[in-house]
Amino acid sequence: MAEATTTVEKELVVDTARCIGCKSCAAACFLSHLEFPALRYEEAAGSSAMPAVCRQCEEAPCVAACPADAMYVDAAGIVRRSPVRCTGCRSCALACPFGVIEMEMVRNEVAKCDLCADRTPQGLLPRCVAVCPSGALKFLEIAQGVPEAGYTLLSGRTLHRTV
Repeated sequence: MAEATTTVEKELVVDTARCIGCKSCAAACFLSHLEFPALRYEEAAGSSAMPAVCRQCEEAPCVAACPADAMYVDAAGIVRRSPVRCTGCRSCALACPFGVIEMEMVRNEVAKCDLCADRTPQGLLPRCVAVCPSGALKFLEIAQGVPEAGYTLLSGRTLHRTV
């Protein structure tokens, strides 16, 4: 597929300190993506919980690993999946260093966050961010890997509040 001509202006990030475990994000993703969610909700031994979302890697291993060219970077710089090309081989899921690409066993396809590509070009928030009651999910401009004041990036797109 074609190389990206621009970069993603905003990124989906998680403020782990604000997540209340309501799973509204997972429900919104499930319902808006035809019951084929691209966002998972992870819990770690009852001590912490948070949504697991695609990191939209600059040099995405999932794109490089896909033998069918089903994973690609669109013109806006968003890592996406073509459902028509996907063969369900799981190469992308195995290549993802963050483990956020899941195999949908019934359809033999993989789910992949597209930052709600039907909403964000119109300036709307991704659905998971729009429904988050605690503000744990944010859609922020992160210039050269630096988030807005008061936050630091823990890893990938996970935020830690510093103030």
